[in-house]
Amino acid sequence: MIITVVKLGGSLMCSSELRDWLDTLQSLATRTNIVIVPGGGEFADKVREIQVSLAFNDQVAHRMALLAMSQYGYLLTGMSQNLRVVEDIETLLSNLGRGLPLLWLPTALLKDDTGIPASWDFTSDSIALWLATKLAAKSLVLVKAKALTQTESTLEDYIENGVLDKGFQKFTEKYQGTIHLLDKSHSQQLIDLF
Repeated sequence: MIITVVKLGGSLMCSSELRDWLDTLQSLATRTNIVIVPGGGEFADKVREIQVSLAFNDQVAHRMALLAMSQYGYLLTGMSQNLRVVEDIETLLSNLGRGLPLLWLPTALLKDDTGIPASWDFTSDSIALWLATKLAAKSLVLVKAKALTQTESTLEDYIENGVLDKGFQKFTEKYQGTIHLLDKSHSQQLIDLF
């Protein structure tokens, strides 16, 4: 069964393109299995800010950032009623093939030992890659609000320039599928991948 994981960056939260992405993902879900991973966006940015001022540890910040991803996920359900929310791998797998995009909320990661370090070096980019690996997804698509430049041609370039998180490289070794980065204005390019 072919699965594509699409991480919708939290930085798209207030962009006019977000609705285009949701519509595109909805139309693609009739042809292939789409699993959406929400970024953390402004919700995760607030966690970073509060951690600095209150000085709590990275384990607490990591859990709060996972909840921030879920908050953004619920925001997405308010914009598109056709998303089916799933919170664990078993439920996700049992809902494949139904013609609807699945929105995976990482709440199960609050309890499970996944091997994802509790560090800001491992954000929703790395979590999406972890999920794509776990599902043996054919493709991982990372949607960024930041315009991607021609000079950033390798994953190392994207990591070095802060487009991807610092921990992303650690998870690429186990992933067998393809990784695509698209900026927010290129939702139609996603259709070209299929």
